[in-house]
Parts: sequence; C-alpha cells; structure tokens
Amino acid sequence: MDSYIRTALIVCVATSVVAGGTIAYALVGNDWVSRPYNESLTAFSSYGELIDFIERTEDAESYDGPQRVLSPDSTDEMSFDGSDSYSTTNVQVSGVDEADIVKTNGEFIFTVSGNCVTIVDPHPPGDMSVAAVLNEADILGFEPGEERLYVRGLFLWNDRLVVLSNVYEYEEEYYILEEVSIARPVVNYHRAMVSVFNIGDASSPSLEYSIGVSGGYLASRMIDGTVYLVAQSRIYSVGDAPLLPRIWILDYATALSIEKVYFDHETQCTDAYVNVMAIDVDDGRHREIAVITGYASTIYMSPDALFLTYRKWVGELLPAVDEIAPEVMSTMRTTIHKIAVDGLRLDAVATGNVRGWLLNQFSMDEKDGMLRIATTTSWLEPENSVYVLDSQLVEVGSLEGLAPSERIYAARFLGDTLYLVTFMQIDPLFVIDLRDPYSPKVLGELKIPGFSSYLHPIGDEHVLGIGSEDGAVKLSLFDVSNPGDPVEQDTYLVSTSSWTAATYDHKSVLYDPDRGMLVIPISTYYWTTTPEYGSGAWVFNVSTTDGISLWDVIEHESADYYYRVTRSLYIDDTLFTISPTTVMAHSLVDLSELGYLQYSESEYRDVYW
Repeated sequence: MDSYIRTALIVCVATSVVAGGTIAYALVGNDWVSRPYNESLTAFSSYGELIDFIERTEDAESYDGPQRVLSPDSTDEMSFDGSDSYSTTNVQVSGVDEADIVKTNGEFIFTVSGNCVTIVDPHPPGDMSVAAVLNEADILGFEPGEERLYVRGLFLWNDRLVVLSNVYEYEEEYYILEEVSIARPVVNYHRAMVSVFNIGDASSPSLEYSIGVSGGYLASRMIDGTVYLVAQSRIYSVGDAPLLPRIWILDYATALSIEKVYFDHETQCTDAYVNVMAIDVDDGRHREIAVITGYASTIYMSPDALFLTYRKWVGELLPAVDEIAPEVMSTMRTTIHKIAVDGLRLDAVATGNVRGWLLNQFSMDEKDGMLRIATTTSWLEPENSVYVLDSQLVEVGSLEGLAPSERIYAARFLGDTLYLVTFMQIDPLFVIDLRDPYSPKVLGELKIPGFSSYLHPIGDEHVLGIGSEDGAVKLSLFDVSNPGDPVEQDTYLVSTSSWTAATYDHKSVLYDPDRGMLVIPISTYYWTTTPEYGSGAWVFNVSTTDGISLWDVIEHESADYYYRVTRSLYIDDTLFTISPTTVMAHSLVDLSELGYLQYSESEYRDVYW
C-alpha cells in the first residue's frame, strides 16, 4: 500500500467576518468581472504542461498549491417478472435518473443502511423477508483489509443493481508530542466506486465488476444505462510532481492519462481534481476525464450535458473601517463547466460565469440549448438574479436585483416559467417568465408568512411548496393559473415543532398524481414531562379543487433521531415506508397495516465518512 498521503487540506481562499460590524472587507482589483469569459476547458498535452500550470497558478495566487506528500520514492505509474405499477425516484429532469438510498423494480426493494445493501422481498406484504444482504466484501469484490466503505446510493437498470460507494484506506500515522508517540488513523487513497451486480436471481446477486476513480463521491446520474459519476480529490504531489487521478478496477489502480486532464484558464485554485467517469452498466466499458479546479459545489445534468459548478472569490480583500462601505459588494462568482454527453462520450465544450452562488441543483435548468440559472449575488447586501446562457455559456439575458436583503430558499424551472422563493421574514413567491430568454421578466409575486424550501409541480396550474413556518412543517398549494396573480390556495401546518427532510432532499418526496397522494417523512418534537420525539411518514391528499388534507401518519416505533423514516414507495396498492432498520407495508385503500419487517439492527454503525 502507498503510504505517503499525510498532509492537511490547503484552503485556497479564506475570508473573515469580524463581529460587531466595526470592520468589513472590501474586494478591489475586480477587473475579472468585466471581462467576457467563454473559453472552454483545455486538455493538457503533456505532463510538463500540468506542472507549469500549477506552478503559475500557485505563484499568481500566492498560496501553497497542491499538497505535498512525504515519500519521494513513490511513483504514479500505474428483467424481472414483478409488478408494472410501482413508484420511482423523484428526480429533477425526466429521463435523467438520480441515485438514491432506496430503489424498487416492483419485485424487490433495495435499501442502503450504512455500509450494506439489503434486498427485501415485499411479497406478500404480510410476510416480507430479506432476500439477500450485500456487505463490504461483496461490494468491494474482495475482503477488506484497511479499506472502509460507505454506500452512497443505488441505481437499477434491467436486471442489474448499481451500488455507488466511497472507499477509504486507512493507516496509522505517528506524531511526536512532548516526547510521546501518538497514533491516529489517516485517510489514504479516497475513491468513489461503482459496483454492478446481476440480480437475475435477487436472492443470490453476483458481482459483475467494480470500477472507480480517485476522490470522494459528489454526484451521479444515469441516462439509458450509462452512469455518470462525479468525484473530487485533492491534488497530492511527490516532491514537486503532482499525482494524476487514478482509475480503480477492484483494488488495482492505474493513472489517468494526461490527455484526459483539463484545466480552467482562469481558475483561482489548483488544489483539486473533479473527476467524471461514464460507465456502460451492461458491459462495464468506461471513459473518464478530470478537471483541475477548486472544489466543485452544485452538479446539474440534462439529457445532453453535465454541468459542473464551483465558486470563486473575486478581487483582493482589504479592510474597510466603520462607515466606509466596500466598493464591490458582490464577492462571489460561480463558474460553470459544460460537459457534453452521449453515452460514453464526454466532451468539455464550454465554460461560463455568473454573479453569485447557487442554492442547489434546482437553481439550474437547460431548455432548448439555453442554461437558466438563479443565484443569490451578495453576502453583505443580498439580492437575487436570474441569468440565461446560450449553448456556449455566454450570457444572453438577465434579471437582477430581485428581493433585496433576502436570499433564495427554493427554485423550480417548469417549462418557460421559473418559480422562485426568497426569504427574510416573509415568503415571496416570484413567477418569472422565461419565454424570451433574452429578456426574463417577473409576471407576479405573492408574499406570505414562512417559506418554502422545495417546490413540486401539481398538474399544469399548481405548485406545492414544502417548507416551514414558526418552527413547524408547512405545506402550501399555490394556484399559478394566472401567473400575474399567484394565490396560496390552501395550506397545512403541523401543530408541533417539526421538520422534514423534504426541504433539502427531494428524493424523500413521494407524489402520485393519479391518487392525489403526497408522502413525506416528518419528525416531530414536543415536551410534556419528558421530551417526546416521533418520526413517521405523513400521508396527505392533495387536490387542486379540495386543497391539502392529512390522510394519516404512519409511525415507526423503532425510529429515533438517528434512524428516522427516510423513504416511501408503492408497489401496486401497497405503500411501503422505510427507515435504515425497518420496512412497513400499508394498504393504499385505507392505510391499514399489512406487514412489518426489521431488516437491520438498531445499532450505531462504525461508518467511515
């Protein structure tokens, strides 16, 4: 095992805020903002070019550059017959699947718990059983030694189960402190892996292959049986020689060729690789590229392109005392790299920039070759903007100055309309017209108490908001049939302190338009003589005519703060609710309980992050 990766992460750009408001920080030397920037990523033609690029960036930015490692002698040469009626993962873009911790193919339920994957046979619901369990050795493809694994998500494709995981290798590193030798575990070789199992016989899944790339799992998508994996890793060096990303087959690694490593001409950081791998699930063929950037943040994917984003500080920090206001209030920019995709083909085709930063993946959307982006554009005096970029990521339209002093809490692009929620003390819902990409405009605005953090379409003329008001979960049904005059048609407010993962994890939302049924996990907390905590799946009826009503709450008695209800799905007329330890089955006719299965022990696993 290589044993030379030992240094701490170098922070590329750091800022400070001093309490009390007596000192602020202004950014000057902001010429970068005014320059057009539509140059695409460029691949290195030689390893020497990579070294020169890192050294130039290191000198220009006056930071320590890639991490140094200690061992100079190391080198870098190296079909099922189940139901046809079942729910799928709630995704942002139709046709672009997203990995999740629970999946079903209508015949079995596949669920993640820590470093294991459990395959549950839910038929019949009254006699559910565990069909198989995939442990660390199964997923790695070999018995782990110093490796530790944590499963991040699953895909299903035909008769194959795709398991995505982070794999770490650990070793003991010794420090001398006051003449005492202290040992502690240090991460060595962090990689993101894709393990593909044949589940033609789900009770005996067989590993077909396991492949991965250097770095920690950041995101993944699947289109027509091709998985796109995004991982990011620090750039380590042996002496002055930066190591290249590695491609892993089981526990064997080889270096990525230099011609597949790209760079951003105006990057401010060269401390990280963002590694993209495309894998054909059916046969294991793969291609990959790497981009030298700072650490990536938000990932968005359309059917034709993968968009990588990362944040940049712009200008130079100088102190501004008392009433002296900074000349440049907006200090953050977001760079977007566009990777065109077609099966295994990955082409870096464009790079662009916008003011501000993105909330999450729902802040981006591509339509007719145009990328639409919603950002919050300042820290000190926040305001919000919408930008439209063409296929080369050149800005062609913008709408700036929205909701001064507030920031974006939710965004949803639906066709040529953007629904945008900002928040400070009230919840403004903006309806923004994007039919003319060169001139976005606000059509309507609604101000109500609380805020929504996730927006979901309900038919063509309604949007459901899931958020909070006064510390409790709030559902809002917005009638947007008249875009110029949106109306909060109905609401539901949980009567006690509560929160829901649906506000930040859209994959926890189950909505069935045919039944008019919404299921989300909600955790509650209240105090009687002792604190009382509950976790369950709350089942709502949502109707564009009758509004929102609570049908019932399905509680898991074994749930606690760490083992909450996380997912819901249906197969035919049965609703299944899942926690990391338990599956419960209820009838979709009257929500009567049909079955209960504890598939994992309620223990706090030794999980390595």
